[in-house]
Parts: sequence; C-alpha cells; structure tokens
Amino acid sequence: MRRLTTLMMVGALAIGLTACGSSSSDSSSTDAPSGGGGITVPAADGTPIAAEAGDTSDTVQFLKIDSATAPAGPVTFTLTNNGIKDHEMVVLKTDTPADQLEIGSDDRVSEADSVGEIGEIKPGTTGTVTLDLEPGSYVLVCNIAKHYGQGMWAAFTVN
Repeated sequence: MRRLTTLMMVGALAIGLTACGSSSSDSSSTDAPSGGGGITVPAADGTPIAAEAGDTSDTVQFLKIDSATAPAGPVTFTLTNNGIKDHEMVVLKTDTPADQLEIGSDDRVSEADSVGEIGEIKPGTTGTVTLDLEPGSYVLVCNIAKHYGQGMWAAFTVN
C-alpha cells in the first residue's frame, strides 16, 4: 500500500509539472519571449551547439560556437562562460550581417528579433536552452552593455 501511495504521488507530481508548462530540463534555461518565433522545448530533443564566452582583455571579448549551422527544428545551445565577467547569449533571427547590428545608446543591440536566450551566467558556469528554430539567418550575441561591440557575436544559419 505504501508503494502504491508513493507511485500515485510521483505520478501526480509529474502531471502537475507537465501542466505547469515546464519547458526545459535544465534550470539554467530560459524561455523564448512570446511572439519571437522560437519556442523552448526539452533539452534532450535538440541538435547540440556548444558556445564559449570569454574575455581576452577589458575591451576585447569573444563568443565562439562549435558549428555555425544546424538543421531546422530543435537546437540545444550550451554556453560556457570561460571569462572573468558575466555573459549571456541572445539568439536573434535577422538577415543583418552579424557584425553590422545597430548598437543603441545603451550600448546594446535591439532584442526585437530575439527567439530566446541564455540569461546572464557567472564566470566558470554553463547555461543551456533548446529552441525550435525555423530556417534562416541568426546572430548569437552577448547583449550586456558594450559586449556585442567588443566582439561577442557569432553568425548562425538554420537550414
């Protein structure tokens, strides 16, 4: 009887979590903004893309990815911060070349074309998000003030 009660509680918990709309199996993942064209899906379902953020000086930073392309559908981005500052990674769907995004007066680029992101992560940590991406051109950016302008971007294509 005790085992049956435990199983029923586990089942109820699983149903409750599903009903709450949990969108990722990784607590460091962030949901895509509504209307952005991407949706967050379970991390185990996506084509893996590893990204590395870091700094080579106070004014030179980088965002590297292990593959600049992926097939349409779920894509799992894993960002490792090997730098000395906090970093993030915003996924923008845009035809504007990666190095030509307009920088606003706040030293950041517009996130109007964002389909999702990995929010700020501390040095030495990793964040993950899985997004259902449509074919097209994307730019991955760290959008903390001045970081994009200091080299934290990568072009990405979904076929």
